[in-house]
Amino acid sequence: MEAIIELIFKKALAEPHYCETYADIVFGLRSAFPEFQSSGDGKPMTFKSSVLSICQHEFEELLRAPGPSEDEQARLDPEQLECQRQERRKRMRANMRFIGHLFLRQLLSARVIGSVLCELTLVERPDTLPEEHAIECACELLNATGFTLESLPAGHAALAAVCGRLQALSHAKAGPGW
Repeated sequence: MEAIIELIFKKALAEPHYCETYADIVFGLRSAFPEFQSSGDGKPMTFKSSVLSICQHEFEELLRAPGPSEDEQARLDPEQLECQRQERRKRMRANMRFIGHLFLRQLLSARVIGSVLCELTLVERPDTLPEEHAIECACELLNATGFTLESLPAGHAALAAVCGRLQALSHAKAGPGW
């Protein structure tokens, strides 16, 4: 089951223009897979929990390594580094789009989307500036989910915090020192 989800996830990130289609596939497969007993903690593993786990892992990986490693910087020329950087950013935006479409199909909760948005924009750390790629990802996710997220209580609260943070960042950038 996890192999199938990972394969669909990889295809969605490689072909972001088909994110909606891949989210529809995941939604359709949800009913085809039963619950399985987990070998570890005894909790049953469901299709939805597997999707959430893979989304979380990919999100954490993309945030952890947004730029090229020191080894890559040493062996690649500037043009290759820029190409690789652009490819990573594209993959991150595709991840956000796919996560957004999973949310729209009720495979992810408003609370999860809200926490992703808050983490991307560093709502809890107002004295720290988020990186550019994180803001791009937040905008991509807002673009995919904003209207629906706003209609849900948990989503509305997260949107208020994130939009307030984005406004504060915008004002700080326009002010002195930037």
